[in-house]
Amino acid sequence: MSSGFSGMLQLTDLDDFIGPGQECIKPVKVDKKVTGGKGAKIKIEADGSYFEELESGGSRKLEKASITLADCLACSGCVTSAEAVLVEAQSTARLQEALQRKRDGEELFIVVSLATPPVLSLAHKAAIAPQEAAERLAGFLKSLGADLVVELGLAMDWAVAVQQEEAMARLAARGQGKHPGPLLSSSCPGFVCYAEKTHGAWILPHLSRVKSPQQIMGTIVKEWLPTRLGIPPSSTYHVTVMPCFDKKLEASREDFLSEVAGGPEVDLVVTAVEVEELLGREGRRLATCPPAPLDRLVGEGGGVLRAVQGSGSGGWGEQVVRHAARHLLDQQLETVEFKVLKNPDFREVVVGEGDRAVKVAIANGFRNIQNLVQKMKRKRCDYDYVEVMACPGGCLNGGAQCRAEEGGESAREVVARLEEEHRALAGGHLPEASPELALLLEAWPEARGGEARLRLLHTEYHEVEKLTNGLAVKW
Repeated sequence: MSSGFSGMLQLTDLDDFIGPGQECIKPVKVDKKVTGGKGAKIKIEADGSYFEELESGGSRKLEKASITLADCLACSGCVTSAEAVLVEAQSTARLQEALQRKRDGEELFIVVSLATPPVLSLAHKAAIAPQEAAERLAGFLKSLGADLVVELGLAMDWAVAVQQEEAMARLAARGQGKHPGPLLSSSCPGFVCYAEKTHGAWILPHLSRVKSPQQIMGTIVKEWLPTRLGIPPSSTYHVTVMPCFDKKLEASREDFLSEVAGGPEVDLVVTAVEVEELLGREGRRLATCPPAPLDRLVGEGGGVLRAVQGSGSGGWGEQVVRHAARHLLDQQLETVEFKVLKNPDFREVVVGEGDRAVKVAIANGFRNIQNLVQKMKRKRCDYDYVEVMACPGGCLNGGAQCRAEEGGESAREVVARLEEEHRALAGGHLPEASPELALLLEAWPEARGGEARLRLLHTEYHEVEKLTNGLAVKW
């Protein structure tokens, strides 16, 4: 196992995977000329080491062949998510190296973007308020050398607003004849990877083309911020703090390379558990770190941690419902009540009646995703939009959120508490009416429309050629 990867990343069999969790590291090919032919046997020791039993009676330890995130994205041999991917390029050690390079005189402008779910998780673990946690985390990161620490709300507003437009276009197409099938949210890289690897061409047209908030923020940081600050785009180093390891996969996609900066839109992704580990290595506790105001990319004053109204994964489904009700049904919805179907992770809501009805669902966890996909294959899925997340419970229950303490609250209780905190942060304005977004678009005219806007906000997906059967792999 690679020693360079964050220690909190463990290889575990998650019971929500479609196939069994498998290590994405395997022994190199056995040279049968050396071992004496087909009689060679492989055994695995308790520590995960592979040994080849030789005919002479001894054994030979086999080296392990490591893989990169690019290998993972290009391989169809599994349907697992990045919890089982070992890659040194996405670790807190790399963050510390970048900070050290800056201290040594390299021209680096380091920007850290905080997603709301990991901040809520860290706040809960430290028993402090979310805004305080965000500011103490900002103080900690700036003490290490970060130049700006911002919250991700600006990019979240922009992503949701553009996805609402996409959903409305699909609803208009529905009125022209046969139901086009649902538009599926695309902010979860675990689901995107699964769709590309497992179902490919037929499902990809259903995925929203809108970039995730992480990648939209990457575009802002790499292409707009340097112009505003008068610094070379290549000197920006963008770090995001996320609730799951899959975001490392997303940041590594070749689709998300910035031509302007000559590198990735997001250089490094760290997670809640990795921040917790980094604090420990520095001998610090979040609750006692000196605070610093969150920065704003546009506007005055300190930044405020906030959330889009709806689910803890970003409120995608609820905002599409509200937007459609306003623009198609002339209804201002005070509340949106999703009805639980077979389990709490599969919910739906219908607004309007007859041909004007809009039907939206939330599907969390691969079991529910599989059921959704089967309905789509059988042409029995009449949803107009589905918010899809790979983790049961959504992003607040991401695989890299802080772990529940033994003997304390259960994981389910922790997620319920985080949902309460998330709801308390939501509200204030509609995503498309964000004051910060309006200021950004005023300062960045090319982002308002045309081909430039499409390039900045949209992405593509790629069917992965099936090389192996992921459910039958035997190493």
